[in-house]
Amino acid sequence: MANDYKYSMGAPKKYQSEEEKKAVYKLKYKEWVSKPENAKKNYIANQKTQSERWKRWYEKNKSKQNAKSNMEKAMRLQRIPPWADLEAIKEFYLNRPDGYHVDHIVPLRGKEVSGLHVLENLQYLPAKENLSKGNKHTS
Repeated sequence: MANDYKYSMGAPKKYQSEEEKKAVYKLKYKEWVSKPENAKKNYIANQKTQSERWKRWYEKNKSKQNAKSNMEKAMRLQRIPPWADLEAIKEFYLNRPDGYHVDHIVPLRGKEVSGLHVLENLQYLPAKENLSKGNKHTS
C-alpha cells in the first residue's frame, strides 16, 4: 500500500485495478448526476443517445414490450367498473394541458390501496410532480 496514493488528499490517484477505477468513477458520476442541475444537463446531452438505445432494445425485445403493454392494459381493464363513463375519461385525457400528466389520485396498483380507473379518480398534475409522486397515495 506504500505505492497506492488514492487515500491521500490531493495526491494523484493510483488504483489497484481497472475495476476499482471504474467503481470510483461510477460513484463520482452518481454524485454528480444526483444534483438536479447536472441531471438536467445530462438528460439533455444524452437524449438522442437514450432514444436510439431504447429503439434498438425495443427492436430486439418487441415480444417482451408487447407482453408488458398487454399486461398493463389487462390490469387497467380490471380496474374499470361497468358504470365508468369511458367517453368522459377519454375526453379528460384529450384535454390534458401541455406539461401535465393525467394522474390517478388513488393509484391503480398501490401497495396499501388500489383505486379505480374512473373520472373521479383522475387529476392533472405537473409532469415533475407526478414523476416524483410515483405509485404512492397521499391523503
